[in-house]
Amino acid sequence: MLAIVAMGLECCSKPTPGGACRLPNQLVCTAPDRALVCSGGAWLEIACKGRGGCARRGDGDSCDNTMASEGDSCPREPPADYACSTNGARALVCKDGQFAVWRQCRGAEGCELIGDGKLQCDTTLGESGDPCVVLGTYACSVDRKVKLLCDAGSLVPASSCRGPRGCTFERATYKVDCDDTVALEGDPCEVPNRITCAADGALELVCDARRYTKKRACRRTACRVDSDKLFCD
Repeated sequence: MLAIVAMGLECCSKPTPGGACRLPNQLVCTAPDRALVCSGGAWLEIACKGRGGCARRGDGDSCDNTMASEGDSCPREPPADYACSTNGARALVCKDGQFAVWRQCRGAEGCELIGDGKLQCDTTLGESGDPCVVLGTYACSVDRKVKLLCDAGSLVPASSCRGPRGCTFERATYKVDCDDTVALEGDPCEVPNRITCAADGALELVCDARRYTKKRACRRTACRVDSDKLFCD
């Protein structure tokens, strides 16, 4: 994610893409938004899409590649390189010589650079299948109707949140609240034996094997939840 800084040209010959080089991560600007970097013994052309572009700074050239597009070239040598996508919607990581999606940043703050080039990705909102890191952490779906759980490297549905308050994320405490007072048969759930009402009020549902299933029909009055108590006649 940090800008790559030159170490000084090793000889007087002009570097060209694919030409031989000897010093890993040696860099030279070729345009205000492009550079050549020594990677794997050859000059690799990279984009410098960050605000700093490519320019001479101090004793060498510097390429600001803290913003990039998927598929942009990047050095294979460590340390790992990270960037925000140019639209701020994703965090990217250099993988096998190209920038690829590392995280989806679907929250209101998107992907942004803070402090000394550090990357911050707002993952408070997500979609099922989005990549994630911290096992057991939560996010809300973009439509606020599902609470998502980080499991085995990707977000999976943990519970439906069809109640009027939907799914909300408290930034100060990193707490996710899910209004599950309404559900559909087959909706995901995470608390065994938890009961709720079907969306049409005709059924009382129970959480069984991580899915809401029918517990009983409400024949005389519609099912409702009031002050954490469920009523079904």
